Amino acid sequence: MGTLREMYRHLDDRVRQLSRVSYALLVGFVSAVGVFAVRLLLPGDGSFGPVAMGVTMTVVYYAFDPNNET
Repeated sequence: MGTLREMYRHLDDRVRQLSRVSYALLVGFVSAVGVFAVRLLLPGDGSFGPVAMGVTMTVVYYAFDPNNET
């Protein structure tokens, strides 16, 4: 459990050091991949959902900059 916690903290520290643009792009990419994975499990067709979610999350995270420590 200690090793897992250390890995999480290391990854968290590295992600928090990313620039505003890099962080927003990472969040958008992870969101798009997550939505795409869920869409694979559900019946139906539609590839616009993952793209829309990825773009939306990128714009939102860039605009509001959650890593800003002021």
